[in-house]
Amino acid sequence: KLFGLRHGVIAVESFFVMSGFLIGEMLIREFKDGFNFTDLKYFWIKRWFRTLPLYYCVLILKFIFIDHSISYHIGYYFLFLQNNFYGINFLPVSWTLVLEEWFYIVMPLLFFVFFRKGIQARKFLLFVLLFIFLSNVMRLGWVLYTNRPYGAIVGNFPFRLDSFLIGVGLAAIKLFSESIYKKMARTWFFICALSVFIVLLYFFRMDNGGNLGENQLLWLRTIWFSLISISIALLLPFLNASVSILWLAKLKPLNFIITWISFLSYGIYLVHLDVFKLVNHFFPGIIHLHPAISTSLMVCVAITISFLLYKFIHEPFIKLRTRIVSKKING
Repeated sequence: KLFGLRHGVIAVESFFVMSGFLIGEMLIREFKDGFNFTDLKYFWIKRWFRTLPLYYCVLILKFIFIDHSISYHIGYYFLFLQNNFYGINFLPVSWTLVLEEWFYIVMPLLFFVFFRKGIQARKFLLFVLLFIFLSNVMRLGWVLYTNRPYGAIVGNFPFRLDSFLIGVGLAAIKLFSESIYKKMARTWFFICALSVFIVLLYFFRMDNGGNLGENQLLWLRTIWFSLISISIALLLPFLNASVSILWLAKLKPLNFIITWISFLSYGIYLVHLDVFKLVNHFFPGIIHLHPAISTSLMVCVAITISFLLYKFIHEPFIKLRTRIVSKKING
């Protein structure tokens, strides 16, 4: 926790919005003049060759060498249905990947249905706003009907795609209304957005730690998800401009570190919890070391495993993806 708040909440919600922003910008740039089934197929090839091989490899290795008690239920994990129909205990970190993969499925399908002839700025922004509104209506109806707790909503993919669409909406503003996006990147706008973000987190922390708790408070299970995502989206233009300045400064050591972190981050994300458990299991004495030393050792192990996965699984599939996509371009 950080200041009484589970800091994973900040990281995960930010990840959803940033993913929507990056993928949304890519989709709009590539398909603003039209979208057909071939485009849809190659979008999925590009995304799934990046995410699925490493994920399936980790699933299979864990099932074979660490825990096969899940039996045939591992099929839920292969189909990204564990959040809704089985549970995430076998690979807890996978719950965020479930939302990500369903976003990859749903978003381009919506493009295909509504914007196959091209994307018009006003209609697209109206579509995004309508999707966000309907998501909140659906979430509210589901919570009122089932009284499900926060934990049953946060990873429930039919009710969480609005966070990604908020990022997509920001990408549309960047591409279609550059002047507005530049105003959003100003310092005063960032300070206002940061204030809203802090207030939302403060009330989340207070409500989460109070007598009512997150499982009873209606707003934490419904509109809070969109509000926190909007506040994160409002922060991104300034942060994006700041990162661009760092790159322009040509800080080669920093660039090198950032590049390799980006290469290995997906593998680290998939294996770090199991690595920590295995290290503690086989080397119980590590818990008696200084926390900084024990954590550093476990991080080093996670990075090493992630590097091996990158070199022998991820990189070969990325090269294969490049060959497949190049055939489309040349053909």
